[in-house]
Amino acid sequence: MDLINKNKIRADNYITILLVVCFLLFAIFFPLDALLSIIVYPFASLTCLGILNIVSVLEKRNNKNHGKLNKILSGIIYINFSVLFLYFILTQPNITSQRIVALIAFPMLIVAFAGIIKGSIIDIYSLKYRRVNIYIGIITFIICMLVLSNIMNNFLFSIIVFSLTLLINIFSRAALYLSEFGLSIVHIRNLRLFLYIISDYLINIDRNGNLILRKIE
Repeated sequence: MDLINKNKIRADNYITILLVVCFLLFAIFFPLDALLSIIVYPFASLTCLGILNIVSVLEKRNNKNHGKLNKILSGIIYINFSVLFLYFILTQPNITSQRIVALIAFPMLIVAFAGIIKGSIIDIYSLKYRRVNIYIGIITFIICMLVLSNIMNNFLFSIIVFSLTLLINIFSRAALYLSEFGLSIVHIRNLRLFLYIISDYLINIDRNGNLILRKIE
């Protein structure tokens, strides 16, 4: 199986273009929120990086205890620093609940578009899960539009809806990616492979049908 699929590259290019266009629209209609996002999103990403560093310590292929300790410490530092900084920023008096919701809605829109694009373009995935991701992407887009239009003006309700929508997107995307290798998300252990797929690992199948993981250095 080819390590690089042209449709995957094409889909990623489309998503990148949409990301830029969406951010420009976000800046036009929500200028203060877009300015705030330049601060918030990098630190939110730093939190995710800290979590991934800690989770990667569980990887058996890394037998260097010194390297494991460094990853744990860096993960803890990233998480604590970014969470405290985000808490400081988002609890300022001029940061309204609607502004926080808008900051969440923008990346959710990208998640929605990614599901639609990947489901439409990348034909090496299962047709069933491609359709599922397209439908979920459309539903996610509609939810984001409803929230941004203030139809859902309850902060707690909006957060709950976004959380459930994100969870559904994660599982649907996992099912999509795993279908490339003929694996099912029904088996929870396959979720570990999904983490490899979205991390810095190349996945290939040898002549015996075994999955081969290679870390990108």
